[in-house]
Amino acid sequence: MIDLKTNKTYCPYLFRGGIIKVPDGNFEPCCRFDQQQYSKEYLQNGYNSVWKDIRKQSLNGEKIQGCWRCYQDEQAGLKSMRTAAFTEHSDVPYQDYKNQNDLSNTKLEFLEIQTGRYCNLKCRSCGPWLSTTWDEDLEADSTVEEHFFGKNSTRFTDIKLLPKVNESLVKFSYDTLKDLKRIKATGGEPFLSDQFQNFLSNLVDWNIAKNIDIEVFTNCSFFPKQQYRELLPKFKSIKITLSLDAVDQRAEFLRKNSSWNKVTESATKWIDFALENSQTRISISHTVTVYNALYLGEFIDWMMPHFSKIILENKFDFDLHLAQTPQYMSLLNVNSQIQKQMLKIIQEQQQKILSKHPNYSSMINKSYDRITKGLSKHVSDLSQVFLEKTKLIDDVRNEKWQNTFPELAEVLDE
Repeated sequence: MIDLKTNKTYCPYLFRGGIIKVPDGNFEPCCRFDQQQYSKEYLQNGYNSVWKDIRKQSLNGEKIQGCWRCYQDEQAGLKSMRTAAFTEHSDVPYQDYKNQNDLSNTKLEFLEIQTGRYCNLKCRSCGPWLSTTWDEDLEADSTVEEHFFGKNSTRFTDIKLLPKVNESLVKFSYDTLKDLKRIKATGGEPFLSDQFQNFLSNLVDWNIAKNIDIEVFTNCSFFPKQQYRELLPKFKSIKITLSLDAVDQRAEFLRKNSSWNKVTESATKWIDFALENSQTRISISHTVTVYNALYLGEFIDWMMPHFSKIILENKFDFDLHLAQTPQYMSLLNVNSQIQKQMLKIIQEQQQKILSKHPNYSSMINKSYDRITKGLSKHVSDLSQVFLEKTKLIDDVRNEKWQNTFPELAEVLDE
């Protein structure tokens, strides 16, 4: 049995999970894995055939190059995706590996899907790998293309030639998916993909949807068509995660092309959906970057009254996490003096928000504590890079970030 106290690299995703990434369709252990050498061979040779080298490293407690993001979280005292897996997937006997050389007891029970790079938004924390709408910025200014892919690269040209949606989804067989217990779907925007709809239809037709907990991440810029709303209730449980990072003009800045009025309308419709379907939960995925760290308070002030008490107390999760990429947007890479100024503002804000929403103190404290930890550890100083890169995108979009985030501008100017 794996001793999790001494083994700091063992990860359940290597033995029970996987993700199909876009734009290349690579199959990797999880969404945070960062080591470009894996392929779609699992479709032909089975799940047991992949990652044998890093599976052995994991069992032996050896560090794996592609897992650096989780190691960095854990070093900062944060809960990582790796450590979260031991509780979030507690129904799966991940620790049943008494013989470290026997890797045959693997089966695909958790599958993450990137449905394609087809997306209607171009979020500041995203890029052309996961959104077709970013293409217009890269095509408008070669400097933006260079920002993402470097000089003399043909990568952007190659990406545009690839399918905008994940065509692998309709190639899965029943035998590959029969053991599935959980699905996590991200984009692009999943609800824009017909292939994703067909994938869900197959799971329903194969009579295995009833065994699967499904989570779908959506940018909440629209409410999906009727076909999706009929398929989702066929699953064992449904979690709809709304990717929301700010309110009003700040939301529209960070998630370009979104309309805040339409976002709030869609959120309301998802609330109604959750109330009508008992197995449905609503979650908010709130990505914290340098841009919005100082504005958590106003987001909570919007969130609390918008989501009814019955949702907040019985069918709701607030998942705040710190962005690590792009690295210049990470709180860990801000000038240490700026970190201290931001930390002071955050701590004062936390007390005000607690006084306004005392019934949700646990959720509020957990969220602010995560930001506090991010601002309490200094990795590098990319503050100047932040200003340069932000100006680059501002120029091509005819925007000025200081107008949208004046409190942040004041701190950075100091």
